[in-house]
Amino acid sequence: MKLLSGSPLTDKSQTILVSLEWTERLDKRPTDRTSDDLDIIFSKLKDVKAFEKFHPLLIQQLCYYSYFENLEKGVTRDLGTNWFAILSGNVDVCVPSENGKGHTLICSLGAGAAFGESILYDTPRNATIITSSSVMLLRVEQKDFKILWERNKQYLHGVITSLSQLTNTLDPKRRASEFDPSLIPQVANTKFLKDDPTRNPALPIVPNTSIRIQHAAYVLRTCILSKAPQMIRDRKYHLKIHRSCLVGSEMVDWLIHQSPIVHSRSQAVDMWQALLEEGAIAHVSQEHYFKDKYLFYRFSGDEDETLIRPGNVEQNECEQQLADVILTLAQVGPDAMLRMILRKPRHERTIDDLEIIYDELLHVKALSHLSSLVKRELSGVLIFEAHPFKGKVLFTQGDEGKSWYIILKGSVQCIVYGKGIVETFHEGDDFGKLSLVNNSPRIATIILNEDNTHFLRVDKDDFNRILRDVEANTIKLREFGKDVLILEKVPINVKTADSTTYQVCYKYVY
Repeated sequence: MKLLSGSPLTDKSQTILVSLEWTERLDKRPTDRTSDDLDIIFSKLKDVKAFEKFHPLLIQQLCYYSYFENLEKGVTRDLGTNWFAILSGNVDVCVPSENGKGHTLICSLGAGAAFGESILYDTPRNATIITSSSVMLLRVEQKDFKILWERNKQYLHGVITSLSQLTNTLDPKRRASEFDPSLIPQVANTKFLKDDPTRNPALPIVPNTSIRIQHAAYVLRTCILSKAPQMIRDRKYHLKIHRSCLVGSEMVDWLIHQSPIVHSRSQAVDMWQALLEEGAIAHVSQEHYFKDKYLFYRFSGDEDETLIRPGNVEQNECEQQLADVILTLAQVGPDAMLRMILRKPRHERTIDDLEIIYDELLHVKALSHLSSLVKRELSGVLIFEAHPFKGKVLFTQGDEGKSWYIILKGSVQCIVYGKGIVETFHEGDDFGKLSLVNNSPRIATIILNEDNTHFLRVDKDDFNRILRDVEANTIKLREFGKDVLILEKVPINVKTADSTTYQVCYKYVY
């Protein structure tokens, strides 16, 4: 792998990041680093925003094995025997152009991305990495990365961007013989082995709880322990003891009495579901999403810990923050409930569920040209799909078209072989429709551009039943990425003076 690098850093925050106190310690050989060195390096890396999704155990071992790199623009050198994690800045992933002149851009990687896993297999490099801005990196040498990999496969999978998969998806003629992706675990967290979290609303949809939700759970738990400690206790059910758990209906009662903002039991359920979908709370056996029933739920980490009543200072701080936490949960609760409904099997969706989905579809711009009847039909078949990490290939150019996608959150890059990135789709945009309408292969590769990207998905059979005729008979005129004119083909018979019958083909939609 070749690495062409960028220019000096000028940003003040980045200057602080490269302070000599810890970067010089990374210049030492791993065997020469003292425990003080490792503590200082870890205290810095754990607060780096780019490493938010890195597991703490992985960060600790990076403190031991990695070296710091601050690359300047215009410097070209072969770094094909190292693995890299980006601290700040951006790099472009490129392959040689078909005409042999220059490079074709595949995608860009930013802070938090990691690449270079092919050094595990001593295989040829799959891409050229070119810095598109000033870049700071952690570098791990081949012999050390092999040790790191053996110890941390489950943590590394979630942060590695496989360059071989990216390049192979662009060229149907290329083969994956350069790299065997089956050697990488297909999940980033063992929780996801049990079931698909996007199809089971009892499971979290993210591998790690966000700081905001983590803080909300901490404040609620502290306030419950200080005001109503009897709510969290060991409970026996069907001859099994469940440690440190709460009852769903009691959790709803308690939350309603904390603030006038919570005006109904259903709203309180939404707010608790916002915690459950990020793993801050969970059903004791992960069989139920949050329900206002006699079901047992537990705050994350309580199963294996002895409950200790919080101190006075801690209680006072959390009581002061409780109102803000409740306001935050009231704001995110409705979206959490929508995602929960969309993750239900379609046969379990109630009439109220379908109405909630339909109300949401009224605000989705990709569906604005569809009739109310079509939107109501879609309410029963739409599937929620979430992906925690950017860089995942959703589908590849040449694949069979199986689904149509609408972006609820995040963005994706549309890549065509020989052209590179041709478009970026954002929240509210849709893609994947053409191959379903024409029953043809995918004409582009779609790669996730952000972490925690959410989609609404319509599978092929449902699309053909509900939408194929509508979309095949619709013409859209786009300017600057927006639909400015939509015409729909309709069969209207009109007779002329000589009794000839013909059809008026299109009507104005908007």
